Amino acid sequence: MQRIPYPDPATLPEAMRKVVEANPANVTRILAGASQPVFNGFAALSSAFTGGGSPLPPKLREIAILRVGYLSNAAYEVFQHEALARYVGLNEEQIGAIKTGGAAAVALGEAGAAVLAYTDDLVKNVRPGDETLAGVRKHLDDVNVTDLTLVIGMYMMVSRFLEATGIEIDDAPIDWKDVTKPEA
Repeated sequence: MQRIPYPDPATLPEAMRKVVEANPANVTRILAGASQPVFNGFAALSSAFTGGGSPLPPKLREIAILRVGYLSNAAYEVFQHEALARYVGLNEEQIGAIKTGGAAAVALGEAGAAVLAYTDDLVKNVRPGDETLAGVRKHLDDVNVTDLTLVIGMYMMVSRFLEATGIEIDDAPIDWKDVTKPEA
């Protein structure tokens, strides 16, 4: 149930209104309720992850984002990022493993399982254990571990924002081909 209303597009600054018109997904509409500097900053950070700026592999990014969504019980986040996970090449068994966690993570391969464990540890404990950090560092360099940590934190924030606002799930997922590239 919607808890915070979407802003009236007529009241938005022109630049924000154009962004909402170009991407009318409910997440964009509700984010337009933020101040323009926050809206722009959030868009830039999000784009750095999904737009190809970050070297973090898209499959590993989506494992982390989806796991955060599942752990946060964030229905909108899960709805949108299950679609993106499929787009970047994760299959239904792998998406199920992300949701289930634990022993099911074997379906994600060694790197994917390490990312899943790191995500769980970071979300649940704030400071991941040394063993969990070492596990993910076997597969990712320091830049990618840093980006992974930031994307997990960002989507913890996003999930909480979406749940706090009571955002409605869109009729269809975002057309991700306009936003990101599939796994190479």
